Amino acid sequence: MGDGAGTFANQGKLPKLPLPELEATCDKYLRTVQPLLTEHEFEATKACVAEFAAGDGVGMHEALCEYRDKVDNYIEEFWDKGYLEYDAPLVLNVNPIFVLEDDPTPSRNSQVARASSLLLSSIKFVRALRQGTLSPDMARTTPLCMSQFAHLFSSARVPVFEDAATATATAAAQEEEQHAGEGGADNAAPASQDEGESRASQPKYLRDRVVTYEGARHVVVMCRGQFYYFDVVWPDGTVAITEREICKNLERILVDAKKKSVDEQARDAVGVLTAEERHVWATTRRQLEQLSRNNERTLRVIDSALFVLCLDHTPTTNVDEIAANVLHGTYEIDDCGRQTGSCINRWYDKLQIVVTATGNAGVNFEHSAVDGHTVLRFASDVFTDTVIRFAQTISGPRVHSFISEGALACKAGRSEAPHTHKDAATLASTMRRPETRPRKLEFDLGERERHEISFAERRLSDLIQQNEVCCLEFTGYGKQYIVQNSMSPDAFVQLAIQSAYHEMYGRVVNTYESVQTKAFLHGRTEAARSATLEAAAFVRLWKRKGTEVHKRVEALRAAIKTHSQVTREASQGMGVDRHLLAMKMLFEKQHPGEPLPAIFRDKAWSVLSTNVLSTSNCGNPSLRFFGFGPVTPQGFGVGYIIKDEAIHFCVTSKHRQTDRFIKTLRHYLGEVQDALLSLEPSYNTARSMEISRSTEEDDQGYGFFGDDLNEYRSHADSGVGHAF
Repeated sequence: MGDGAGTFANQGKLPKLPLPELEATCDKYLRTVQPLLTEHEFEATKACVAEFAAGDGVGMHEALCEYRDKVDNYIEEFWDKGYLEYDAPLVLNVNPIFVLEDDPTPSRNSQVARASSLLLSSIKFVRALRQGTLSPDMARTTPLCMSQFAHLFSSARVPVFEDAATATATAAAQEEEQHAGEGGADNAAPASQDEGESRASQPKYLRDRVVTYEGARHVVVMCRGQFYYFDVVWPDGTVAITEREICKNLERILVDAKKKSVDEQARDAVGVLTAEERHVWATTRRQLEQLSRNNERTLRVIDSALFVLCLDHTPTTNVDEIAANVLHGTYEIDDCGRQTGSCINRWYDKLQIVVTATGNAGVNFEHSAVDGHTVLRFASDVFTDTVIRFAQTISGPRVHSFISEGALACKAGRSEAPHTHKDAATLASTMRRPETRPRKLEFDLGERERHEISFAERRLSDLIQQNEVCCLEFTGYGKQYIVQNSMSPDAFVQLAIQSAYHEMYGRVVNTYESVQTKAFLHGRTEAARSATLEAAAFVRLWKRKGTEVHKRVEALRAAIKTHSQVTREASQGMGVDRHLLAMKMLFEKQHPGEPLPAIFRDKAWSVLSTNVLSTSNCGNPSLRFFGFGPVTPQGFGVGYIIKDEAIHFCVTSKHRQTDRFIKTLRHYLGEVQDALLSLEPSYNTARSMEISRSTEEDDQGYGFFGDDLNEYRSHADSGVGHAF
């Protein structure tokens, strides 16, 4: 990725994630769980916490302090472990989504035009990242960690088995391919019987890892469950293809993909295997690799691609369908019981850009290596580039793109080699002219593999049918109105979510809001717990008959103040969850088999580990929706975007009256506006501006989960597949 001096210039200046004092964490823990427990349960929890603070907790905290001094980020190893050993399917359980706003250029909102525009802007972003011209993220004057960007492109989540040979199989195969030259996948013979027998032993699947390929130059395009690829950049990121050439490639792919019958498309839809439980997909993937060298190389081409572009053949007609399609694809069964929806057109182990037949677009991203804030930067800059290119059609080249200077080496369809100084060993590979014509990837599949695909599709279809997605574009007001009323927009929306749930079920439940901690080295997220004592008091008072309006608003303001404090402390690394989790997991690592302290066996810990309301605020004007699946069967996933004059929600659940939750939420937002309007207005402009500035740091609910991975270096295979 080059030295990326400008992009990563602040990395050496970033402080480590701080470690809170044990006493402070214990006090916050009690305040966090009190609204979620009965009086009897809370008394038992207080006893456990007191015992922990005076006993085991002291030694565990000291051990964590020693561990922190040896690593870049004390939670990183344990957060990685939690993600990469998680066995549930990535779809609906891990991967979040962004739904993009429409392209500002009306002529670019057909499928091919939109996909081509997004692809071009995306590879320009890759170029800026590789050459270090992408500006570092900042929170006002505070630099943010950029380490996640190293794993945004050319990365894939892959299985690790107990044998060391498999752990390094990808690197070994790539070295073999480098020496093999440009033979291509179509020239690779299947493994011999003896070779297959030597590989027959199946070692135990351990976990996943994220592999990042340095210098990859191609993208993979999926259409009707089939795979294609073509080069788009030189190794240094210089763009090697024009938008017109991309359009032609995509048109050829759309035509070719239709040649397979519906039955053949469903039968050969290898992508659905990535929606399996991770141990199932690991075993099937290994089986595919053992079947032929071609399959090994084909998987490597997909793994090493910059990203996957999914051209869906199905239209989307409303906001719920658009969001659901990006999240998990469409479910459509023909009269013969065959799956014909876009759910077969995904590869969940990688970053995916999804474009529907009607030109709606979104991003679905594998979440173990990057969080929402990182992908938001990518999506925002890509959208900005499309806006600027639209402006250039009006004002000419005086309007510059964020990555326009020197970004394109393509003129009149001619690709020129970038001028770089390289050693003799890499010069030949670097100077190989990018192959910008699309080539098709074909897997070698036997009866067993096709059975696995068939059953994987049915299990995926079950998941889709068990979940629902509902969206709300509330346009009554947005950030500006909330700030005018001297309230934090993020805290205001969090209280709306609390109120809607309480209105439906009469209970206060554990709520997770993701807060970014990227002001610290390798920082990812901390949990802000929204169901505070003040929030509980507010939601109970809000619907109490006879309560005066000003008392309800005062209770709302008190709850907002507390929530803002909670999120501020979380963003500063002074939350509760990560500290306790790290102590617990370090103890398990250092004392395997020993019983955990009582605090981790108490009812409160179980309650805090069950996020009935999983929420996150992540977005800006480039996005229409941000969403993810519910994290518990009895819960809701609530992604939201606070715009200047609107608030957009994407809510998911396992059919827990999601539409009713949306309508209850909308009704509350109207009610609270009526309450505020009924009081004497106090719109002090100076005060409003002061509140607006202060809430910029409060509203840090970016991302969903997050963790970080070591970078694995290798080279993309460029000879697999065939032209068509």
